[in-house]
Amino acid sequence: MIQQYTWEKILNLSNNMRLLFVLFVLISSSCFGQAKQFFAQGHLKIEDKSLLNQLQNEISEQPGIWMVRIDDFNGNVLIYTTEAPYFTIEEFKALFGVHADKLFCPYIGVVRQDLIRPFPFKDCQ
Repeated sequence: MIQQYTWEKILNLSNNMRLLFVLFVLISSSCFGQAKQFFAQGHLKIEDKSLLNQLQNEISEQPGIWMVRIDDFNGNVLIYTTEAPYFTIEEFKALFGVHADKLFCPYIGVVRQDLIRPFPFKDCQ
């Protein structure tokens, strides 16, 4: 028996197809190009506490930075980014501007995926 298609059936079919398309797009966008939150660690060899505080304030105002902590006692650095597709060591160093050469043992990790390294770092010079 041949089924007759009325405009109502065709429109319902179109709505179902639209719904499937929307679901496909949502699932695809959540699987591909997923942004992550990163953390960055390092050690700054700067003894000037006011300079360390100034760097912390300047870095915290940069776009894409969620939190910055620079220990003015020992120079340990911990930075969290907002969600981003990537965050590289070069980008981490660039946050320190002309003082980037004083950043040692840079490390980048993914929040809730990689372990934060305990200070002081024992695996770098």
